[in-house]
Amino acid sequence: MTSPKTATTGPKTATTGLKVGIVLPGRESVIDDGPYPENLASIAAQAEDLGFDSLWAGESPLARSRMNPLLALTAAATATEHLQLGTAVLMPLRAPVHLAHELACLDRISGGRLIAGIGSGFASPATEKEFANYGLDFTTRLARMRETVEICQALWSARGEPVSYDGQHYHLKDAALLPLPHQPQGPPLWIAHSGPKMLQRAGQHFDGWMPTSTTPEKYGEGWNQVTAARSKADRPDNAVTGAVYLSVAVNRSRKQAEDTLWSYFRAYYNLPLTTMRTTQGIFGGTPQEAADWLGQYVKNGARHLILRLPTDDLTEAGYRTALQRTAHELLPLLRAL
Repeated sequence: MTSPKTATTGPKTATTGLKVGIVLPGRESVIDDGPYPENLASIAAQAEDLGFDSLWAGESPLARSRMNPLLALTAAATATEHLQLGTAVLMPLRAPVHLAHELACLDRISGGRLIAGIGSGFASPATEKEFANYGLDFTTRLARMRETVEICQALWSARGEPVSYDGQHYHLKDAALLPLPHQPQGPPLWIAHSGPKMLQRAGQHFDGWMPTSTTPEKYGEGWNQVTAARSKADRPDNAVTGAVYLSVAVNRSRKQAEDTLWSYFRAYYNLPLTTMRTTQGIFGGTPQEAADWLGQYVKNGARHLILRLPTDDLTEAGYRTALQRTAHELLPLLRAL
């Protein structure tokens, strides 16, 4: 079987209703000297018990070092039964066949609960250095990401039959992949980019769109372009899930929540909150204020909220406190949306 670069997967239905997920600690768990990594599975189980719909892990081996997302989600898969498990996001650091195999295995281990969030890496000197240390050209990352996605889709949809591929950066000849992913066409592929070309590709080829839009209005503008591209490609209305990745801190007052955000982003990125707000959607306030802000994203098309939970310090105890507070005080308000 030969699969061209335009290989497609079968139809995948997007999520309906509103889902709320949380980001599993990544960088926090390598900065903290305690048994944080050993407890990621129990944190995942706690998130499921508290009523969240999904659990997410990001990737940055060197620039912002954290736990390997696929290994962290494997630990989470063994400790949960219902949570969707997602990457937010994977970068084009792996050979495509290796990535397709890892994702297929995790999809099997989790019983088909995996969502593969894909990105190309934030443009910064630290990320460029990270790619260089992997022996990869940072300037070709978008093209390699596109070919990686096409190869993964072709291998999964071939269901164990040989696949050949001739791209600019990657080539396959009679590659047959096993095990098969649990989901017939492989895990849904969500993209994080917001550039005009990527918005079109999100609507035409991907199963979800999950940016870090700084405002609900910017999210709505992007979502309108995604849906227009989806409609033009004659895909079903529910073919693409509208998701958004946001950082939200809730506390008794806006000032207390803002103080948490300042502490968190200084410790996490060594950058001021004002700088981070130019690239990511970030909010701190009371539960009702946070729900009102998130509700604006929902009004603009978001149906899967992915919440990173900033803490005053990067400790496991701090994260579990934020997890419980978000579940008990914010989650019921989001369910009412």
